[in-house]
Amino acid sequence: MSSLQTALSSARFNRYLMWFSGLVLAAGVLFLVIKLVPGSNQTRVGNEPGFVAKLPAKNVPLTNAKGAQVKSYEELDPVVRTTIRTFLATAVARRHLDKSWSIVAPSLKQGYTFQEWSNGGPGKGGLPVIPYPIENVDTTQYYLDYASTKEILLEVGVSAPAAKKMRPVAFQLGLVARGKGAARHWLVNYWMPRWTPPLPTND
Repeated sequence: MSSLQTALSSARFNRYLMWFSGLVLAAGVLFLVIKLVPGSNQTRVGNEPGFVAKLPAKNVPLTNAKGAQVKSYEELDPVVRTTIRTFLATAVARRHLDKSWSIVAPSLKQGYTFQEWSNGGPGKGGLPVIPYPIENVDTTQYYLDYASTKEILLEVGVSAPAAKKMRPVAFQLGLVARGKGAARHWLVNYWMPRWTPPLPTND
């Protein structure tokens, strides 16, 4: 039997090993107690001095001049519908871009000057509005997803002239309210294609 085997099989070595294992176990238990016992963590869990909780503003449905809730595109104020059609005929269709400047929200045209926007964007960067050669904004399909006193979201089904050989596309168009009282108006702040992944077929 080798000296190493003799040492491992000795009673004294086994006692030392047992004591060492006990110390390791005790240290582990002590560590867990320090971490888990309430009061050991000094991280602030309360509110900062002077903090006042604020609930999000209530989402109030949009109503028309007669007080009825707006539930369709046709029930939107004519000025709002004109803003939507103007945005499509200018910014989206890339025609008379200067006329779209006043109806686009600051968040959408941030970083652009009026001159840059009117010229289609600085350099080759273009505009932050996905273009589409809409055939006719008056015959475009509009579906109101929802309308509140703060925002409006629509689904817009656009189609291009036959010569373009492009498939129709559904977009989502969003508007936000700005101003109060007589100065209240709506600006376009969102325009993105509404894409639905194709469903698998059973062959």
